[in-house]
Amino acid sequence: MKNLMKSTAIAVLFLLSLTSMTPVPKPNLVISDEGKNLFIQLNSQLRGTTIAITDNSENTLFFADVYDGTYAKKFNLEQLGDGTYYFTVDNPEASLVYTLNLKDGNVNILQKEQNAAPSAFRTDGNKVFFTLEKKDLKKVNIKIINSSNAEVFSKSETVDGSIDKVFNFEKAVKDSYTITIEDGQTTYFQQVEVAS
Repeated sequence: MKNLMKSTAIAVLFLLSLTSMTPVPKPNLVISDEGKNLFIQLNSQLRGTTIAITDNSENTLFFADVYDGTYAKKFNLEQLGDGTYYFTVDNPEASLVYTLNLKDGNVNILQKEQNAAPSAFRTDGNKVFFTLEKKDLKKVNIKIINSSNAEVFSKSETVDGSIDKVFNFEKAVKDSYTITIEDGQTTYFQQVEVAS
């Protein structure tokens, strides 16, 4: 089981780096060379993110809620029999499913499937547009942080069912920024790279 968790964590770290610019969950899933170990590291910007491991009969073997921030865990799958298992990372914006094969003391990722919900964000050059309509939408909290996690903008707005915002980064300092918008139920985020 220790080896599986180690492998999972390594794989999760790898996948996190590959998917960090998309709205889908951003895990790094790493398989250890020490047998059935799996390592996961997840940078979750969305409230409501969950991870789960299920077997071919849809039995849940592991389940956890992942809150804002970084989540890391090692899974040792030595107690599991040979077969097919599913490692799922799910949140309100998207889901990511890894199909794992355990055989002869080793774990392999057979397939990665990702499904993203339509984003509330749209980019055009150095401008980012955010549009959201919900009949129960009353208030949003907007925050922008830079690559050093320093807050460069923060505002709460009262709205009446919809919001349309434009974020202009044309005069921003060269850096990576994360826009976070919370509506009380869901947190939306968008990565922005300012090159000059």
